[in-house]
Amino acid sequence: MKGNTVRWIIAVLMLLALTLGMSCPAIVEAEGKKLPLDFTVGGSKTDKADWEYDGKTPIGYKDDTIEVTAVKGSVTLPGASKRKKNVKHETWVVRIKIQDATQLRTAVSKDTYKGGGQANAEDIAKSKNAVAAMNGDFFKYEKDVGYVVRQGELVRDASDNKRVVFDMLLVDSEGDFHVIPGADTAKVEAFAAETLVPEGRTILDTFNLGPALIVDGEVQDIAASEAAQQGRYQWKYPQQRIALVQTGPLEYAIVEVFGRTDGTAGMTLEEFADYIKEQVPDAVTAYNFDGGGSTNLILNGKKIHKTPGLREITDIIYFASAKE
Repeated sequence: MKGNTVRWIIAVLMLLALTLGMSCPAIVEAEGKKLPLDFTVGGSKTDKADWEYDGKTPIGYKDDTIEVTAVKGSVTLPGASKRKKNVKHETWVVRIKIQDATQLRTAVSKDTYKGGGQANAEDIAKSKNAVAAMNGDFFKYEKDVGYVVRQGELVRDASDNKRVVFDMLLVDSEGDFHVIPGADTAKVEAFAAETLVPEGRTILDTFNLGPALIVDGEVQDIAASEAAQQGRYQWKYPQQRIALVQTGPLEYAIVEVFGRTDGTAGMTLEEFADYIKEQVPDAVTAYNFDGGGSTNLILNGKKIHKTPGLREITDIIYFASAKE
């Protein structure tokens, strides 16, 4: 076969491949569907047929914008009395994948950032069509603390109040997690200017609690945390725990360890960090949220087990469907 003929055939094949690539939607990567950043707006309603149940407990959901899988486990921990030397604790690991960062959302009691007021977490989750939800921080309790951003809106700038120091979890507009230890306004603004702005990113949410349990895949020395040294964290106190984890781009996990709220059972923060690393080995960042009676883990608007001493809270973090 002559060289010109070979070159002609190759050119035709390349043109055909290019044409097919342009016209065939199956090989074009679909863009994530965005939800409005308005914090009063929830996600799309889910279909019952898309849910998986274990008895009456929802354990999975999937549509073309989100996938959630919940796995129940257990761990045995030392008890507080001679009669209960070992206590078996229920645990949950919920894995979440979303198509777009706007599907990681926050909601507040009474749909307002102003004033106090608490609500049942299940009611908040139901009102937003949350697929999976958990309790947030307590920013409406302490009104003069923290640099608070919710759904891209700056709600409060009071992190220069040195009375309280927290590790901050910052979620950027691409859904990636960043930890700012001992955060204050200057640190947050410097981080945004140096890291986010050059990449065309902005701040989606900030949470002022912690501490950070895992950073860059490494379990942290919680005792060395500025906030722990200040006495802000009951890090040696065993109780029910819950954490939000990022495992990859737009991939997350919620980890909960059951425990009583009177301090006689549960995990310390150090134990919890190690447990997360064991159960979620691909964890990149893990951040602790308020435990005890504030702990809420909700799937399809339903708490998956009863929390001792459960109380109403002010805000939730949730993952929503964006299906049309």
